[in-house]
Amino acid sequence: MRQLPFPVDVKYARSVNENYQELRRLRISSILVALLWIAGGVAAAVFGSGGWYILAAALVVMGVGSIVMAYLLPRKVGSIKQQYERSQLVGAVLAEKRRHGVTLLGLVNVSRTGDVDPVYALVTRTATAVTGHPMVVGAKIPCVAVLQDRSSRYRGASWQTASLMPLSWGTKDKSVIGQGQSLIAGYEWDLLQRSIARAAEVDKSPNQMILLSNRDLPDALRD
Repeated sequence: MRQLPFPVDVKYARSVNENYQELRRLRISSILVALLWIAGGVAAAVFGSGGWYILAAALVVMGVGSIVMAYLLPRKVGSIKQQYERSQLVGAVLAEKRRHGVTLLGLVNVSRTGDVDPVYALVTRTATAVTGHPMVVGAKIPCVAVLQDRSSRYRGASWQTASLMPLSWGTKDKSVIGQGQSLIAGYEWDLLQRSIARAAEVDKSPNQMILLSNRDLPDALRD
C-alpha cells in the first residue's frame, strides 16, 4: 500500500480538515440527542407511573448509549494524525466546481487485502474548499483514502466507503503536497482526467463509489 509519512500539523488540520469537522458535528449531534432522550426519560419517571417507568428506563439507556458512541467515535476512526499515517496515498482531481464547494474524484484501491488482490474504484467526495490547490477543474489533488464500512457486520471483499482526505488538509508544506503528487503514477492521473465526465454518476451511486473492471483500467493496473 502506497503511503506518504509526513508531519501532520494538527492545529492547522483541525481548522480546515472537513473529515475532522464532520466527526465533530456527529459527536455534538449524538450528545444533543442523548440529552433529549435522558430528559425525556426523567420526565417520564417524574410525571408518569406504572408502565411509564419502563419507558423512562429505556430512554435513559438510549441516552447513555448515545453518549458512549460520541466518546468512542474518535477512537474508532482514529485521530487526524493516525488517519494520515494509516491510509493509502491516492490521486484525486477537482471534478466539479459549485457555488458552495467542489467535488473531488479519486482513484482508490478498496480491496481489504490491499495490493494482494486489488479492487479499484472511482470515488467522490464533496468539500467546501480544498486549500493549497488551484480551484480549476482537473487540478491534481493528492489525498489519502480513509477506508471504512457502514456496517460492522459487513464482510465483503472490498471496503464499503472511501473518504478522500487531501494532504493539504493536514499540512501547509507545499513540498509534501508536491511529493505526494509525484508519487502517483502518470497513468493514474490520466485515468482520472478521462473520468471527470463520470463524476456526477459516481456521486449519485451508493456510497459515492463505482468499482472499475479490468477494461476500465490502464495496463499497469490490470490483473
